[in-house]
Amino acid sequence: MIKKMRTAVLVPVIALLLASFSAAAFADSALNDENCAASVTLNEISLVQNTSYVSEAYFGVIYLRVDDDSIIKASADSQGHVVMTAVAAGTTKVRYYYRTLAESDWTSATVPVTVTGSSAAPAVSSSGLVFSQSSVKIAKFGDYTPDNITLNGNKVEASSLLWVSSSTGVAAVDASTGKITAVGGGTAVIYAIDPATKAAADISVSVY
Repeated sequence: MIKKMRTAVLVPVIALLLASFSAAAFADSALNDENCAASVTLNEISLVQNTSYVSEAYFGVIYLRVDDDSIIKASADSQGHVVMTAVAAGTTKVRYYYRTLAESDWTSATVPVTVTGSSAAPAVSSSGLVFSQSSVKIAKFGDYTPDNITLNGNKVEASSLLWVSSSTGVAAVDASTGKITAVGGGTAVIYAIDPATKAAADISVSVY
């Protein structure tokens, strides 16, 4: 009788655990490049062997992986930085999903990295107007507002710049806020201009 009672209790418990595991696995697998709010290609990073690069602080970082971890080792620290350490000469890509706020959607990021055994020049000049990424992919009818823009090395807000799209049929942009809205399939170039210095920068937008 006791054995039967134990079996009767354990079966529903096991079923509940399996159901919970399946739900968690489904939720985990539901997040991918296709349903992230945006996919961005960040500017290429150049490192010397045995040196490290630390990204900006994100609210969350998940699915951090490296195409070739014999060249770069990557990890996320407790403050939400992605830390990349160069271990051998070569070229690879670091990929991860991030969000900037608790309520933000996830963004898929790809970072090209080149490691040399000698000196490395900065991948991007800090002078002028500079985007933190060179391109972005947005699903049709989705939107994306560029952030982490710098002017002569100092961070500036997108709302302080003027914005223009090369093709409003592909990607429209709010002239005063920089919010990009995907309209139709194709590629467009979005330009930002600083009204005071006339410095300009651009980002390539692919709509899928």
